[in-house]
Amino acid sequence: MQGGRTTHESTKSGKIINISSIAGKTGDPHRMPYSSMKGAIITFTWALAKELAKDNINVNCICPGLIYTPAWKVGATILWQKVPRYQELKAPEEIFQEYVKRLVPLGREQTAEDIGRAAVFLASEDAKNITGQTINIDGGIVMD
Repeated sequence: MQGGRTTHESTKSGKIINISSIAGKTGDPHRMPYSSMKGAIITFTWALAKELAKDNINVNCICPGLIYTPAWKVGATILWQKVPRYQELKAPEEIFQEYVKRLVPLGREQTAEDIGRAAVFLASEDAKNITGQTINIDGGIVMD
């Protein structure tokens, strides 16, 4: 990565943490552009980790699972309008909770705090030998 080389050349160490999604690992035919972009972040992470390892720079990727965000609210609203089985639910939050119940083996949604804690760990010295990895923070949806 030519542009990045000048920013770390003097330090010769560092941490890069990309954020993708489990959708980048599973492929979602209903959200193909989103899944494709998230998959690209994962493969970019792998390539960059190989490129920057010689400079003692760790590059990793966090893949969040189900987090209730404004974008999720919009998607749940569309589901409520178009999918008959969701029309009995009263709010986007209920659709989200139904997804969590159905898809997450641990049975609980993920939070921004969960993702933040993983990022803090990956940025720490405790993660000095972790590079080129994708870490799922998803309650067990994707097990790879």
